[in-house]
Amino acid sequence: MTQKETIVKKSAISLAEVGEHIGFEKGAKMVKDYYDAFGENACHFVGRNILMKMLEQPGCVGINMYKALNDEGKQTYVFVGVDSTGKAILEYTAINDGGNLAKEIGLVTNRFSNKPGWWEWDFEDIGISVK
Repeated sequence: MTQKETIVKKSAISLAEVGEHIGFEKGAKMVKDYYDAFGENACHFVGRNILMKMLEQPGCVGINMYKALNDEGKQTYVFVGVDSTGKAILEYTAINDGGNLAKEIGLVTNRFSNKPGWWEWDFEDIGISVK
């Protein structure tokens, strides 16, 4: 394996490994701290199906989430798949139904549901401290 191939392989592994389980209490504290600092917070939900479609794009190792404003001027997020170099997947080559290579458009998603989040629960009532 060449040095360049080794670097690319390490990069793919490191980007795919980004993120860790932090647990309910830590997550709730982080959300509460944000609310305390900025006075607002909202849950932005996206369904499994579109996330899976994004992750199934050839070469996709993760998803970037960008803060954005929707058509009504409300905060939302735009999600885009990224490859092992961190580059957005805006198009890719795939085999179409006719068995030919074709360019496909990479998924860039939005249309999230704005619902109350789990951090709005009264955690002390259920015996969980988030302080």
